[in-house]
Amino acid sequence: MHDTKDKKARLQLIRMIVSNQAVASQYDLLEELDKAGFSSTQTTLSRDLKQLRISKVRARNGKSVYVLPNDGQHMPAPKQREEVSMTRWGVMFSGNLMVVHTPPGHASMVAYDIDCAREGIFLGTVAGDDTVIVVMAEGAERADATRRIQKIIPSLHGKVKFKDTDDGKELTD
Repeated sequence: MHDTKDKKARLQLIRMIVSNQAVASQYDLLEELDKAGFSSTQTTLSRDLKQLRISKVRARNGKSVYVLPNDGQHMPAPKQREEVSMTRWGVMFSGNLMVVHTPPGHASMVAYDIDCAREGIFLGTVAGDDTVIVVMAEGAERADATRRIQKIIPSLHGKVKFKDTDDGKELTD
């Protein structure tokens, strides 16, 4: 078993590799780690990527690569990004599902934050590139779910418009 120092060094190396190279797959990242003397398994690497909140985004050249959280190297210029952030957030409900729309490339980080919050009302998440599906407990109230999600994801405050799909009314927070 590796000690804490080994893990910290491995995590730091993963950050360095992802920030300096266009890494397209976990296999490629495992090869780079091995070259640096850190032999690892795909399972361990997957856990490390989740802990570091590293996600895969589509680069300007169209290929998917791993990036660090808030790493702008594969995102539009800051002014454009702010405009996208302001307009892309949204929440909708269907039955016991909450659909959270995020700016491109943010969904996995949002899902991670929701999962880590351990709110009993949220049973689990599935993330795409810009959409998170949140499975809510049976009978969960949508207003309560909205308050809780805004507590977990502060950037949703004042920017959330959602439709209650049961009655079709558009509500705002």
